[in-house]
Amino acid sequence: MEKLKEKLANLRQDAEKAEMRSSELENKFSELQTDYDAKEELVNNLQGRVKQLEEELETVETKLAETTKDFREADLRAEQLNKKAVKVEQEIKVWDKKIDELQEKYDKTSAEMEELNGNIENI
Repeated sequence: MEKLKEKLANLRQDAEKAEMRSSELENKFSELQTDYDAKEELVNNLQGRVKQLEEELETVETKLAETTKDFREADLRAEQLNKKAVKVEQEIKVWDKKIDELQEKYDKTSAEMEELNGNIENI
């Protein structure tokens, strides 16, 4: 009977130890669950932020592509206008030369006319 009581006492102690261990594990599980929930919320928040940043990146890339296209078009247009300006300057030089030649002819012709008018008046 003594052995039975001893065995029962041992079983009670084992049960108490198991219950304490179970309680400790439940507390640890509860802490880990809380930690997991907080980290899961953080991950969700970070995923939302990543999605937002990806959308912003896409918008910025689209604007960059449009701006680059606009810049290339403007650069091409500026190059075309520059070529046109050079051509116009060359035409101006040609016309200036023609005007100078015509002015010389006019002056020469005017002088001849005056000389002829002077000769006619003397006659």
